[in-house]
Amino acid sequence: MVNQSNLRGKRILIFQQRGWGLRIGHFLAKKLKAEGCILAALTTKRSVYNFVREQKEISYQLIFHYDDIIDEPEKFLNGDDYTLKQICDDLKIDSIWPLVQSLRLYVRSYKEKYYYSYRQEISDEDIITHVKAAYKAVKYIFDQFKPEIILLPNFTTIFHLFLDLYGKKSGVKAMRIIDSRIRGIGILVEGYRAEEGRFFDRIEELEQGAISKNFDRAKEYIEKTRNKLLVPIYSDHGSNIFAKKSLLKKIREELSPYRQIVNVMLGKNINRLKRFPVMIDYRPPYYILRDHYVHKINTWQANHFLYHDFSKIKQYIYFPLQFTPEETIDVSGACYNNQIETIRQVAMSTPDDYTVIVKEHPAMLGRRSRSYLEKISRTPNVKLIDYRIPSEQVIRGTDLIVNISGTSLAEAAFLKKPAIQLGNLGVTKILPNIFTHSDLTTLVSTIKKALAANLDTSEYGRKLLNFVAAAYDVGSDADYVGIWWGKTTDKMEDLWRMYYEEISYVLAKK
Repeated sequence: MVNQSNLRGKRILIFQQRGWGLRIGHFLAKKLKAEGCILAALTTKRSVYNFVREQKEISYQLIFHYDDIIDEPEKFLNGDDYTLKQICDDLKIDSIWPLVQSLRLYVRSYKEKYYYSYRQEISDEDIITHVKAAYKAVKYIFDQFKPEIILLPNFTTIFHLFLDLYGKKSGVKAMRIIDSRIRGIGILVEGYRAEEGRFFDRIEELEQGAISKNFDRAKEYIEKTRNKLLVPIYSDHGSNIFAKKSLLKKIREELSPYRQIVNVMLGKNINRLKRFPVMIDYRPPYYILRDHYVHKINTWQANHFLYHDFSKIKQYIYFPLQFTPEETIDVSGACYNNQIETIRQVAMSTPDDYTVIVKEHPAMLGRRSRSYLEKISRTPNVKLIDYRIPSEQVIRGTDLIVNISGTSLAEAAFLKKPAIQLGNLGVTKILPNIFTHSDLTTLVSTIKKALAANLDTSEYGRKLLNFVAAAYDVGSDADYVGIWWGKTTDKMEDLWRMYYEEISYVLAKK
């Protein structure tokens, strides 16, 4: 029986963001209210803000709408000013500019190109104004509400990152669920780099000799995965690019942009921002049609691209492209998010007779142009192969993977393949096959070290077993992504149980 007094009176700040706020955040708020918590809400997207403000189930002590800062940062600053040095000193960071990469609407342009141009849409001066307003907003929220725990769906803007960094000064943990890299298991982690939390503490306990009731289950999973790599469960809910579509589905897809246009013309989409009249959440009719037909053209060109013959490549290092823009690359690996340049640097660092193999991320099919693929294909010592070649086949044949923070790093761990992680995502950094590296000018030495490593050891096996067992010990199989995307409502109580236990654990440590 859950002891309701554990959380009574605790101050919880929830980032009620987009679809997550409607499907998961509101559910959590009701559960936390029943525990006697004091709640505040941050919102993005006008439709979600209206829902949070108008609903009667939760009485929030504070509701703050982030979109107002995006539209009118000068108005929110109201004459207040901060230097970037003041912000950096207070948040204990060296520079705000790597964090600015999280502002995808600012540093890229959705208006200029589908799927995002790499030319910034907002000037440096306006970016700095937004940074100052986000910083003031975080200070205001902490002063007005004084949260003890922050719950978020992700860390996708500088506002999220500032909440985490500002909270660290007083021991306030910002928590979100992340894929554990064990199929179907989500874990709660702390911080925008996902490198703290009960999962990491549990691994340390197991390393110190603790016994897990899930050791047998973990051994079975490892053996099964070595025989056949298991795709992440979120792939079950996504669009399978290899599946044949029924005639009805094809018709619906062709009619979809016109239905969206009708909704815009009827004023049903209220999520427009003054500063960004064209974005994913709000597109005028021209851009809806542009996106639809450019996606089709890009897909056709990718399907007819002259890829390198994979069967003729003997020794290679694998660099799988990542989805972009996206949190795991723009936040955890911002210094490497120009993947073309990163690939070029990796290719210049390959020793001996190795070449670099690159393959498109399946979810990016249709989103990247032919010119992007050509730039990769025509980079020295780089071979772009067909995206339809199974990733497992490429991983099994490689001697090394180099990547920023992708799922392939974890898949390689089960096949005892060494991998170099360039980014800072904490969950993958602790896998036993990972070599971390940050200086591309000295990458060749780490590549040689990784290629010479012996991963067929008892220590390697123990560390991988502890990683999997820890995920089972503290994680949940509640199909978090399915709930978020509205595909399922099963196991909501299991999801809540993980949140309850993690919040209680964090508060007890304080």
